[in-house]
Amino acid sequence: MELITGQSVYYTNKEHLPVEDVAASLLALKVIIEATPDVLEKIAPGLHIQSVSVYVNEVRAGSLWEDLVVKFLWGSQENLTKNVEELRGSLKVDALIENKLLVGCIIGALVMAGGIYLLNKLNGTKEQKEPLQNNLSVVINIGAQLAGVSEDQFSAAIHNTIKSKPSLTKEAVKVVRPAKREAGTSIVLNHDGASQIGSKAIQAMPLAVPGNDEEELIDDYQDVEIQIRAIDLDSTKRGWAAVVPSVDPKRTKMHLDPHIKLSDLLGKEFVTGDITVISKYDESGKKIPTLIFLRDVSK
Repeated sequence: MELITGQSVYYTNKEHLPVEDVAASLLALKVIIEATPDVLEKIAPGLHIQSVSVYVNEVRAGSLWEDLVVKFLWGSQENLTKNVEELRGSLKVDALIENKLLVGCIIGALVMAGGIYLLNKLNGTKEQKEPLQNNLSVVINIGAQLAGVSEDQFSAAIHNTIKSKPSLTKEAVKVVRPAKREAGTSIVLNHDGASQIGSKAIQAMPLAVPGNDEEELIDDYQDVEIQIRAIDLDSTKRGWAAVVPSVDPKRTKMHLDPHIKLSDLLGKEFVTGDITVISKYDESGKKIPTLIFLRDVSK
């Protein structure tokens, strides 16, 4: 048997977002939502949710809308009825889970608590953590009121879930990454600005999880200036290096698209063209280009 709620997540970006960021944010959001029973069971002792299923109802581009259906599963009507009746006296379980705003508060709180957890690992300063902590306090206050528990109980449920599942911090980073592309962007949960992840909190979120070496980012740039620093006339993949000042000041390995004529590059220190940059994050969370792929050269 199941109880169903919905979740809408709105990124206030003005620019179009790369498909890979949108896909990664959806998958990360799914993992965060799958952790919400851990919080619900802590604020409602005796509650036993068997599993959670997350479905996409709609995704809209422009400013990014992700509209989801969330199903909390008990396995049987008998299990659900028994669980609801056992807790009915102190807490209305069905109303608790079907409350979109409460579940949204839990999602937002897990994301921000994950950011604070990472900043603590990175020895972040008080000033770095303050925007996240201030925003998290607001969401915890709202969530506690909706759940009918104390702020301390709600806060402990959030932080203990992150501590018991530190892998959630990786997903928290991916959830906010589309919003970090533009200053001033917020993430609004369920059309309610009171429980949003605000722009200051988003900018305070780390860019990456320390030691997460496998993660790569792909960014496309058009009509950028490219400074050629090394060439190899016998290969389009070996021996080439360049600097793209508008992306990063450091020399980076470069590959050429097979259709590019070497004659278009010979004798030129600077060219203008379209590129794809593959990057990774270092342990401090800084984005470091590892490869430039020159797709086209402007005539």
